[in-house]
Amino acid sequence: MKKIRIYSKPLCQDCNRAKAFLKDKGIQFEDIDIQKNKPAHEEMVQQYGVDICPVIVIDDQVMVGFNPPKINKLLSSH
Repeated sequence: MKKIRIYSKPLCQDCNRAKAFLKDKGIQFEDIDIQKNKPAHEEMVQQYGVDICPVIVIDDQVMVGFNPPKINKLLSSH
C-alpha cells in the first residue's frame, strides 16, 4: 500500500476535491492541515519548495495541485 499525505487548508477547493477523489476510491491518506499545524507548513515549504496547496505526496512522488489523471498514474506506478 502506498503512503499518501496531503498538505491542505480547510477552505481550499482543490484540497477538498483531492481528498474526496481519494475517499471515493477507498484510498486512505494522511490529511495535514497546514493552518493548524505550523511545523508541518514549514516542513512543506522547506522540503517541497512550495507554499500553495494541495501538496500531495504519494510515497516519494510529489505533486502540487489537484490533477486526477496524474494522481491515478502515481497510484498505479510501482
